[in-house]
Amino acid sequence: MPDVALRIERVTVAYDGRPVLQDIDGQVLAGETVALIGPNGAGKSTLIKAALGLVPVASGTITVLGRPPADARRDVAYVPQADTLDPQFPISVAQVVLMGRYRRVGWLRRPGRADRRIAADALDRVGLADRARARFGTLSGGQRQRVLLARAIAQQPRLLLLDEPFNGVDAVSQDALLDTIGGLKQQGAAVLISTHDLSLAHLACDCACLLNRRMHGFGPVGEVLTADLLLAAYGAAHGALYGAA
Repeated sequence: MPDVALRIERVTVAYDGRPVLQDIDGQVLAGETVALIGPNGAGKSTLIKAALGLVPVASGTITVLGRPPADARRDVAYVPQADTLDPQFPISVAQVVLMGRYRRVGWLRRPGRADRRIAADALDRVGLADRARARFGTLSGGQRQRVLLARAIAQQPRLLLLDEPFNGVDAVSQDALLDTIGGLKQQGAAVLISTHDLSLAHLACDCACLLNRRMHGFGPVGEVLTADLLLAAYGAAHGALYGAA
């Protein structure tokens, strides 16, 4: 049986005593891609942050690679919705990608030749090797997202968490992101993708977790992203759009 990279068991997360996620269950296996689907405010980003150990769970347990989330961070890479890097900051694309090696080598050590080779390979995998010397802020939004994915790849993660990676990206960047994610999956990495795009979930993912503060379905994409379950998670307007009414 494949290893379980991420296991979520009856997890509830609360802010100021108010639950924002309740009784979430599911797992992501090595070599599997799972889409995290739900409306704005459904708790998708919160669940990803809980898997990173950045927000505490009120009840239930999250296990990452057999360990508590905080103990597994070296083997987990995260691509957020909007990176904290200032587009005006004078840093090159290659330097951004090389940041992905710091967790491996330590923040007080300089990356060596092997680390630079790994970073260059990651940049090549997202199709931007020719922009290595460019300033990060001069790239398009889609290109910057590809660079951030390359930074995550350079970390050589066993679990990759992506929060809305396709928002605002062009078709070329979307194809490059999908190809890269597919390559990571073939290498045995587990991938959890938060997205609003149901067609991309069908195209790129094995399973889906449908939630809106509580879970409405978890399993193969075709069994979870049905009109009835979408109606339950999104409400009448969205359900009608997908044929539930």
